Amino acid sequence: MRIWLTRKKPETTPSDGRPNATEGWLHPESAQILLAVSSRQQLIQFIRQSTALPASLFERFWLAPLHRFAELAQLFPASENHHHAHAGGLLDHSLEAACYAARLRQSYLFPPDAAPEDQAAQSERWTTVIIYAALLHDLGKLITDIEVEDISGQRWFPWHRPLTQPYRFRYLPQRDYLRHPAAAALLLTQLLPPESLDWLAADAAALSTLLHCLNGQYQYAGLAGKLVQKADRASVAFNLGGDPIKAIHRPQTSLPQQIIAALRDLLAHEFRLNNPNGGSDGWLTEEALWLVSKNAADAVRGWLLRQGIDAVPQHNVRLFDEMQAHQLLIPCEDKAIWHCRIEASSGWSSELTLLRFSPSLIWEDPQQRPAAFIGTVAPIVGVQNETEAVIATDAVVEQLSPQPEQNDTALSGEAFWQWLVRNVQAQHLEVNEPNARIHTVAGSVFLVTPGIFQTLA
Repeated sequence: MRIWLTRKKPETTPSDGRPNATEGWLHPESAQILLAVSSRQQLIQFIRQSTALPASLFERFWLAPLHRFAELAQLFPASENHHHAHAGGLLDHSLEAACYAARLRQSYLFPPDAAPEDQAAQSERWTTVIIYAALLHDLGKLITDIEVEDISGQRWFPWHRPLTQPYRFRYLPQRDYLRHPAAAALLLTQLLPPESLDWLAADAAALSTLLHCLNGQYQYAGLAGKLVQKADRASVAFNLGGDPIKAIHRPQTSLPQQIIAALRDLLAHEFRLNNPNGGSDGWLTEEALWLVSKNAADAVRGWLLRQGIDAVPQHNVRLFDEMQAHQLLIPCEDKAIWHCRIEASSGWSSELTLLRFSPSLIWEDPQQRPAAFIGTVAPIVGVQNETEAVIATDAVVEQLSPQPEQNDTALSGEAFWQWLVRNVQAQHLEVNEPNARIHTVAGSVFLVTPGIFQTLA
């Protein structure tokens, strides 16, 4: 799978003085400019080499839809704070997935179980189905995950037409990760020419496979669906610094469902809730289930590893990202962590960093829920919400006395350096990760400021 894989910073297009991100607006670019980036050209070239379509058909059936796709994808990221979260990440991820899918498809005969003469006649149709499915699998996020506004104040939807005015966007606070695959099907006729759809519809199984993939129903898409999922995982793993080859060969599992199973089992057999005198792992109120962030993350990771599930994020920040990306927890603005004050009717109180979940996620039947906490769990307004700080802090649940007030005197450089070395050696701080505060390059250490000082504080 050594195709185009060279890790480098995303390329950007030069500024021409028009409204830009620093002014709060992005300017729409043409497909020609967006696809002229060298890394994207390499991906397109590999896909061209992976098909046997004549040049004229490749232009109409593949390049023309790709240009329409690029005009919609623009500079939108593929996720808010997970994989391909950079400007243009949606286009990069989609092209990478299509390229991986084209490469994987070469190892199989399609349609499966058909006679050799039928496979020879229909081979390119199925190749096109797999590439389309991989390219378009995240396009629905433009409908379900973000709100786009152009400079005239009008909300933009991808079924209107490609953006022609400067635009800005924000992620919607409540997102259902199951909705965006189905939303992609809304745009199919806008991206694919009628003659391409006619060609695919000549084989009912091929068209059905494409529709199942675009709706996220991979279990009904057979081998083609499995290849699209593998291609998606490979692109994600590559972007996050993992091994795309291992991701391709890893059995398909649902990490969100595994996390839910872990939480349910831990709450049923291990976690202590609502202790009026401290020592709890969490608190259940009428509105929410609150779990101590670090303890919960460590316990979930341990439970998954004991079940033989090795595809578990090793850092709590990554695990929080997974929970947030799949809408398992209720975020505090755009972060997973809540800083709260817990007060029991007994008089015990403490301030802790917590994760917030909907009780229905754990107990589908309200009658099975434990009794609600006799006390209050109140978010503290104005406390800076830094997820990374949770990693550098051993949250002690049994804390019975308030934290000592922090000294306002600035730490000396030596004290800061000792703190930095100690926490790096203890693996409390991430190094060389996409959201890390610390990076090493050619024997030198680079610190991201002011974030590293905010973590210390």
